[in-house]
Amino acid sequence: MPYSPALDGLRATAILLVLLFHGRMPGLPGANVGVDVFFVLSGYLITRILLAEHQAAGSLDLRRFYRQRLLRLTPPLLLLLLLYALLAPLLWPDYYFHVRDWVVVLIYQADLALVFGMGPLKMLHAWSLAIEERFYLLWPLALLGLLALKNLRIALTVLLTSVLLAGLWRMAALQFWDVSSGEAYYRFDMRISGLLLGACLGMWIGSGLRVPAHLLRRHWLMLAWLVLLAVVLYPTDDKGRLSFGLPLVEITVLYILLWLHCRPQGLLSKTLTSPPLVYVGQLSYGLYLFHYPVMEYLKLQQPWWLVLLAGTSIAFVFAVFSHHLIERPIRRWRRKPAQEKTLGTII
Repeated sequence: MPYSPALDGLRATAILLVLLFHGRMPGLPGANVGVDVFFVLSGYLITRILLAEHQAAGSLDLRRFYRQRLLRLTPPLLLLLLLYALLAPLLWPDYYFHVRDWVVVLIYQADLALVFGMGPLKMLHAWSLAIEERFYLLWPLALLGLLALKNLRIALTVLLTSVLLAGLWRMAALQFWDVSSGEAYYRFDMRISGLLLGACLGMWIGSGLRVPAHLLRRHWLMLAWLVLLAVVLYPTDDKGRLSFGLPLVEITVLYILLWLHCRPQGLLSKTLTSPPLVYVGQLSYGLYLFHYPVMEYLKLQQPWWLVLLAGTSIAFVFAVFSHHLIERPIRRWRRKPAQEKTLGTII
């Protein structure tokens, strides 16, 4: 698969939603679904990469895969943690858990820490990094098990069943058991559905299966965007959003990815490949890393519009620095197989 700038444009859409949500812009109660766009996209791309390697080499080099994910994700995170270690005690002198939070984020356990009520409050956004890192650790092993079945239909059925069970598990825990929406929001077992759904599409497309033509109608695409917009705009309680809104978002993102794959020259692809969107998408990891602590500090005394504007601007400066002076040099330095040179640049 050649590099698809439209996927960077989709990343830009996701990070802009996250920035609007954490900037507390009024009228967008569901803008945090940007994180779920990232989850579905990550599951899709990682599966495409792993399948391409397995098809080319007949196996997966897990050590190389883990090393490359670490090189891709950790250096910018270390920059964030360095800045946090230097500045956080000055910005929040009355907060006594900086060291604990620093360690929790470093070892990618922020999600578990939040579930058990142990922060990291000033880097709360790191929970999603922990979710994705755990998926990167476990999914290649699960994929090898599915590929060992030697039957694509059975493998896809097992994977799709896992998605359905994950969604039902989250819904049952929220509606019938004593699981709070805050706990469910951060738990790996209740947020894995989007990653697995993206993996389903990655396996379908990566295996060369045909996409039925009746699925690729413009009215379905318009409906998908309307659903996403409705979830972003419609106010509802957290349990309802996680039980019903989240599955709608995941399916919507799945359909948008399917459309971008099958209609690479369509209007949607052309819109998402506009240079500003593509560049913001390339900066999305850095923007995600650096925006939250800045906005968290500004929220103490500034109006929402200044929090959003200043927080985004400061995060943009650090994201540009990280992208050009850390991420890209490391990407050029590390040795990659041919199938990851194009697709992997947008992971």
